[in-house]
Amino acid sequence: MYVTSVDSRVYQLSDLNLDGRAELQTTFAAGYSLPLGITVHLPTGEVYVSHQGAVTILTDIDGDGKADRDRVFVDNLPTDRHQNDNLKFGPDGWLYMGLGSTCDACTEFDARSASILRFNIESGASEIYASGLRNPYDIAFHPVTGELFSTDNGRDDLGMGIPSEELNQIVQGGNYGFPKCWDAQDQPGCENTIPAVAFFESHSSANGLDFFIGERFPSEYRGNAFVSIFGSWLKAGVQTGIQRVILTQDGAGYTGSTTWFVRFPEGVMPLPLLFGPDEALYVGDYINSVIYRISYGAP
Repeated sequence: MYVTSVDSRVYQLSDLNLDGRAELQTTFAAGYSLPLGITVHLPTGEVYVSHQGAVTILTDIDGDGKADRDRVFVDNLPTDRHQNDNLKFGPDGWLYMGLGSTCDACTEFDARSASILRFNIESGASEIYASGLRNPYDIAFHPVTGELFSTDNGRDDLGMGIPSEELNQIVQGGNYGFPKCWDAQDQPGCENTIPAVAFFESHSSANGLDFFIGERFPSEYRGNAFVSIFGSWLKAGVQTGIQRVILTQDGAGYTGSTTWFVRFPEGVMPLPLLFGPDEALYVGDYINSVIYRISYGAP
């Protein structure tokens, strides 16, 4: 498992005896400001790290568990209040990444801000895939349909009751409304924007996202989206944990209903989450500097 950390490092964690716990932690690479995203290009084994304003490719040439080479894939991305977030490869082989807004609620000067970008790693070509997303912290492709989804967190200047945090189905060329449209997106001028498929408590910070498609969890969880609810620096009493989103086909899109999968006690703030090849759910706790493994049955 590769993990990015606020201490600027990329760690490699190894479960040597397959008991569900990492016995070995090593530094794979270091020196990356606010690395919020990481993914592995499986055909090559290269590790892509999204850090403030850039994406860097790390290569372990000699197989010793440490990166021997790093090269900048893209830089000069706009950053300020938010930055480039998590990144994942799509079924089409392109690299997709969320890029947050530079402000709380403003008109952006760089069209790439508040968007989802995609990159062709062979040619270096890039494009804005979707826009109007204030801080799309994580993205995930549905494991059956290949459709793209993203979490997003709303602006802070409208009070504690609105807007809701979101799970969005992302379509190419779609506009998701930031900064002028939120929730039902029935404000004037929002007619051509795309509302979310599911909503979470306002200012609760919906971040990590992945889908379950395996056999080790109960069958009713198959195809569900799992979303980490980080909590709030602004709003008191926000419940943190993992929400499960049950998606229902609605024409060409979806509607979603939400329910709690895990409620964490006060002082636990989950940020990234990901299902592993063992079908366990791995959840990073930003406050306590740990990763939780959630599984059914034996490890």
